[in-house]
Amino acid sequence: MSVKGAIVTQDGKGSQWEFLSYDSLPKIISEALQKFNIEGNVDDWALMNEKTRRFVTEQNREEELHQGVVATIKRSPARLAEDSIHILTSKPDHEISLELENVVKYAEEFSYANEFYKKEGVTQLLDIVKRTPIFESMNCSILAHSLQALCLVMEYMGTELWTKILDNMAIKKLTEIVKSREAREKVLGVQDKIRTNTMSSTLTRNSSIRDFDMQNRDNKAAGSENEPPMAQFALAAIDCVVRFTDAGFELISSLVKPSDVIMFITDTNIECAQYALALINALFAKQENKQQFYHELLDWNIRVNVEKVIRVVKPEHMDLSHHISEFQLLLLGLHKDAALKPVDPKEEDHMAMLERVKIQALSEHNGSEWSGLGFSSESADTAEGRAQDFQQCPPGLLALQCINHFVQKHYDRHREMVLDQLSREKDRQCPFIRSAVSVTGLLYQQLRIQRDYIGVEIDFLPVIFSQDNIFFELFSITVQLFNTTWHEMFAKTSDFNKVVDVVKEQLNMVFKGEKKISSTEDFKAALKAVPFSKIQEQRLKSLEKDSLPIIQLRKKLKPELQDLVNRQRLTILEAGEVFNVPKSNKRHRTLFCRLSSNHKTLHYGYDIANNDNPCPSIDELPEKLNVHDIEGIILWRDMKNKNRPRGWDSPLGFSLEYNQSTAMDAATKTLDFISQTVEVFSYWTDGINVLQKKDASNETAKQHLSMLLEMEIKIRQLDILDIEGLHLPENPPSIPPIPDNFNFHYNFN
Repeated sequence: MSVKGAIVTQDGKGSQWEFLSYDSLPKIISEALQKFNIEGNVDDWALMNEKTRRFVTEQNREEELHQGVVATIKRSPARLAEDSIHILTSKPDHEISLELENVVKYAEEFSYANEFYKKEGVTQLLDIVKRTPIFESMNCSILAHSLQALCLVMEYMGTELWTKILDNMAIKKLTEIVKSREAREKVLGVQDKIRTNTMSSTLTRNSSIRDFDMQNRDNKAAGSENEPPMAQFALAAIDCVVRFTDAGFELISSLVKPSDVIMFITDTNIECAQYALALINALFAKQENKQQFYHELLDWNIRVNVEKVIRVVKPEHMDLSHHISEFQLLLLGLHKDAALKPVDPKEEDHMAMLERVKIQALSEHNGSEWSGLGFSSESADTAEGRAQDFQQCPPGLLALQCINHFVQKHYDRHREMVLDQLSREKDRQCPFIRSAVSVTGLLYQQLRIQRDYIGVEIDFLPVIFSQDNIFFELFSITVQLFNTTWHEMFAKTSDFNKVVDVVKEQLNMVFKGEKKISSTEDFKAALKAVPFSKIQEQRLKSLEKDSLPIIQLRKKLKPELQDLVNRQRLTILEAGEVFNVPKSNKRHRTLFCRLSSNHKTLHYGYDIANNDNPCPSIDELPEKLNVHDIEGIILWRDMKNKNRPRGWDSPLGFSLEYNQSTAMDAATKTLDFISQTVEVFSYWTDGINVLQKKDASNETAKQHLSMLLEMEIKIRQLDILDIEGLHLPENPPSIPPIPDNFNFHYNFN
């Protein structure tokens, strides 16, 4: 079979060309060299697909050399890498800047990066980094492009290999770059003169570098416009060293202070903020004394800087969101030790906190009455009895710490709550200590403090970064809510658990609502919007839904509506969708896939969809996969990190396992997809399950099925719900017994 296309040279000369599909790649290149009268060894030249910007190899030629392709004849990746390394080795430093830009340009392509690494070009780049001073504009450009090239190559080779190529001297140089004034100026946009004259006198331990830079944010650092900030690549390398080796963590901890990194967590440069926060998390996670390290972070206003970054985070900033979530879990995890430690009645500090609670709340007249604080134990006059409420872990000692914070920071409100209870009947009093312990436990559960960090998290809560002692402040608000709800329910002592359940529902509605809570004021307003009356209304609706007639009707309607949801998923698959491919697939960038109208075949093709043809027809898709060959679907997010193949790092990725029994190689293979949105991921994974004779069952499908069921049930209830005072019975009416006979008589009188 012949393939037609066009081939051009780097200087713009072009020609139509044709070759046979089974011709070897060297033969095709040789004919191209002869056509353009280019001298040289065939091994020194290669073809590059102009559209995908990837070199053509024997492995990817079927995808890169197809009908109508335009290819450029270029030096081969091996020769380009060799020439680059020669220039970097032989030329003086002031003449290598242009070649470094070429290395950066080509390092984005796998074939070149692989050859550059094999020929030890990485070692040469590290030598340049280690010997180049930081203090001149030209040197900053050289360092920036050297570090950028290093990161691009190592991204292909594997970030864990940083620990093998970086020696102590290189690590020290990277830390010097991060700490340098030039690196800060490139990221933050502050001119040398301003920084030199005023930085030392303006920036203190309790001020954010971003606060200092607000008046200068429009200033631009000197240098090339396309020069990348060298700090972000140095931060990326240091982060890998800290995460993968304990020795690297010890060295970097001794060289870099938190203040050196925090200043790069800025809303003016998302990339630098991402790498800086990743490094802070890596250092934070390995600290023996995490509390001390966090207080040092607070001294340099990390919370303020993270809060500013959160304001500019967008859905596409998944990596940054991941690192913010990781920092949130580390921050909240500081309370875990206290929550898992019971209060010790023999511990003077613990008992002193309880003593302070009593003194602050009760007058001198009632100062000896511990029972007025609402302990569950009848022997509250003893230390052992008072400690009994804090033995369950969690919340343990954390509950006592929360109470102590509330007493100190909200003294008037605490005293008012306790004295108000003492003025009520004993059975109507809301027990302060018991309610505080329960509230602490509810918040501990809602904020998922006990869950270890195990993977991708994008559900960070902005309110966590709104104040320094945020857990204690959330407690202070919620414990007052508990007291309010208690009175709204006219609760008695025996109703305590019922009140706890209501408060739990209120917190659920607030934390899982569509609107993210950004401040404690938002948190107060959101809780105020879900009083007990609203919870009660929802419960009544739920009871109505759970009546036996409704349950039977729902059971009858469900199969039909489930089939409707399933068919809708298959319709979406028929329309087709564009997916990204894993990083490990160096030959392709996108994949377009659609289902045939008879639902028997998946048709797909790589790098076909574009702005001019966003939805290719089935005839334009060269590859196909029979549905009956699919053995299963793998959701990447469900796999443990250590078991994931390289490149399977997206939470929106999935793979189809298939075995084409008619093929020469009958081994199980995978077809890999990375969805561009959560919605596409949901629809397509459901659709694949439907093709395998299963129901669409993820969260979106359940929501759609529930919505359809409720809508259908409401329509069928319209005639009877208009009758005032009519309530659906819990059970169907009893059927009367059969009469003795069926003789009927009508009395005309």
